[in-house]
Amino acid sequence: MKVITVVKIIIGSILLMLGIFFLIAHMKGGCSPFGGGKSGEASSIGRQGRSSLLTFDSTKALHTKNIVPLVVIGSGPAGLSAAIYGARSSLYTLVFEGKTPGGQLTETTYVENWPGTPKLLGAELIGIARKQAERFGALFAQDSISEVDFSQWPFLLKTEEGHELHALAVVIATGAKPKMLSDTQKTPGEKEYWAHGVTTCAVCDAPFYKGKKVVVVGGGDSAVEEATYLTAYASSVTMLVRGPSMRAAPAMQARLKDSPTITVLYNTSIQEIVGNDTLSVNAVKIYDNKEKKSSTLDVEGVFLAIGHHPNSHVFKKWLSLDEEGYITVSSPSQQTTVKGVFAAGDVVDKTYKQAGVASGDGIKAALDAYAFLQAHGYTPSFARDIEKNYYDAHPDSGSYVLTKIVSVKDFETLVKKNPLLVVEVGAEHCASCTTLAKTLQSVASQFEDKVTFATISLDKSSQDLINRFKLKSVPVLLIFKNGKLVSRFDQQLFSKRELYTMIIQMV
Repeated sequence: MKVITVVKIIIGSILLMLGIFFLIAHMKGGCSPFGGGKSGEASSIGRQGRSSLLTFDSTKALHTKNIVPLVVIGSGPAGLSAAIYGARSSLYTLVFEGKTPGGQLTETTYVENWPGTPKLLGAELIGIARKQAERFGALFAQDSISEVDFSQWPFLLKTEEGHELHALAVVIATGAKPKMLSDTQKTPGEKEYWAHGVTTCAVCDAPFYKGKKVVVVGGGDSAVEEATYLTAYASSVTMLVRGPSMRAAPAMQARLKDSPTITVLYNTSIQEIVGNDTLSVNAVKIYDNKEKKSSTLDVEGVFLAIGHHPNSHVFKKWLSLDEEGYITVSSPSQQTTVKGVFAAGDVVDKTYKQAGVASGDGIKAALDAYAFLQAHGYTPSFARDIEKNYYDAHPDSGSYVLTKIVSVKDFETLVKKNPLLVVEVGAEHCASCTTLAKTLQSVASQFEDKVTFATISLDKSSQDLINRFKLKSVPVLLIFKNGKLVSRFDQQLFSKRELYTMIIQMV
């Protein structure tokens, strides 16, 4: 009798353990929406071990306002490729451009390894891809996603301009931002002289260093590209490579042989960036890691090309990230730890860092998103049913034309005639400059005749304007009241709300 009782207890324990096992398996994916595409199915989502149930109910989507079938966050090679494939699949596709439309590729010089294109400026390549996405029907919003909630579906997204929308599927293609020296070591002068001699974009800022000595920090492809571009302006370019050799591809390093004004110092790091009271760099203190010696180089510009950080901070609460902040995906797909949310490009890739790879990721992400929607029950008839609830992308009228300033005389005339003058200073191929100009144009239409808005587009013939405003980088925003400069912002971008609030206080 006792033996039978023991056996019953053992069998009961085994059955209980099996029940728990199947329950856990069920929560981890047994109810994936990809199984049968039924509304009301649940899937587990989680971040670094935490999980909760997310219900995919298509009937809820039918009654949700401000909805978008496919939202693409970011407009670099990955984002634009996702937009092309999404829109071409007849999905209502909305791209949030972010603060740097086009991403890092707009800040590079010539792209020579894009299939089918022998040589093309990065900004031109981005322009072509954007037009292709627009031709298929993709919409673009000059805005950024500032907050997300992936615990509910449709997913809730909030923008910097204060708008809210709901997405059926999301592709994250937010790219990466340049690293600073201070990210890994304390570097006196880097913060103090940022945008006043310290920068990360040669394409944007090279014209300010005509006939001057500069240094480029880094040893990768980007560093070589920055250095070779600067030779058209600077009198000498010194590359500071921390290790005994470069990481740049052989083809990139070969460019240095054709540039006699470039000098490469290996085993060298920056200890301090030195400047003066007028916020101008005049030297860098460097350290020879091999000889254990310090020395000083007289330079007027410091260009950083030391890598990037992924732009993933908005999503860290909801998605699994690695120790460096890159979003993890389920290879070979671009699926994140949340079903229906996909990631592509440099926010995922910490190995290749190539525009072609980012583009491929974006294509995969869009195909994954389309498969997800189809499995969920998304059909042409379903799209027609929710069309009345589509989110309005808030297109800008663009009716206000910024007054162009091409000389110091133009500026002096304008500033005397107008009590309040707001001037955007930019340069060709500067994505941040384009963003600031568009924001200014949108805000300008709200002030009628109370404020005058102008723009300066710098080129090689703009030395008088560069000297007049002591420019070291772009974009720059200048605000004059009654002929006097009252505010100046170097390499700073604003949302429309921020810019409007600032200007209205001066009217």
